[in-house]
Amino acid sequence: MSVPEYAARISRIAQRRSKAWGSILDLWDGSDDFIVGVRDGSFGEEMREHFQEIGQESLAHGPLMSLDVYSRGSRRRTLEADREAFLADHEELIGDQPHRAEIEKMVELCRLESRAWAAGDHKAGRDARKDEFLHLDGGLEKNLVELFTANVTRAQSHVWRTLSRIVLVFIATETGHQSSLNLAGEA
Repeated sequence: MSVPEYAARISRIAQRRSKAWGSILDLWDGSDDFIVGVRDGSFGEEMREHFQEIGQESLAHGPLMSLDVYSRGSRRRTLEADREAFLADHEELIGDQPHRAEIEKMVELCRLESRAWAAGDHKAGRDARKDEFLHLDGGLEKNLVELFTANVTRAQSHVWRTLSRIVLVFIATETGHQSSLNLAGEA
């Protein structure tokens, strides 16, 4: 059975969304791999590709450009210095990994949606997307917007303020609620 082009595209977008939610988990973990990905620009490029795919790059333009500047500047900083700054804020801002289980559920729901669309099961794809919205509406959106809005103002490091803005834009594109964009776009 052939899957229509639109269903294949929706599947691809759902897979990218799953990966973006997974990147938030990587942010929670604060591993060297994540820090290196921010430093070398690969994290920013993955997010840029996601926003381009869904036609929302303009919403994330400012924070992504700021992250590009940070990444280019990493040539003048050591990995150790960036790790120290990142982890100092990490512990303060999300050390207890709030909402981790809810984010893990979003990763799985997006994967489920992607698999359904790829299999040509439009009903299951729509149902999975509906479940994603219900999960976000069940408190995850509100909790993450509050957390990352606070992180923008409390973070000591530029990179944390920038990453928090990118996550706020991502949440806005996931929900269609633009309320988090005011703070996300501030320099």
